Amino acid sequence: MRARDRRSASACKRVDANTFEATAKVDGKVSATTMTTTISKDGKTYTTRTKGTNAQGQPVSNVIVFNKQ
Repeated sequence: MRARDRRSASACKRVDANTFEATAKVDGKVSATTMTTTISKDGKTYTTRTKGTNAQGQPVSNVIVFNKQ
């Protein structure tokens, strides 16, 4: 099955005033990847953390930080 033949969706929930968490579903099953996004209280830093497993079952962990200039 090709990736474009699969159905995907995501569910988001607010953790607090500055943070939300997204979980993906592929073909109706919750994937093993969760993304947490936080905006700092002063609004100058945007951080996204992704944790889970890739298609081969290996652990994946990424952090992306954006700073407003």
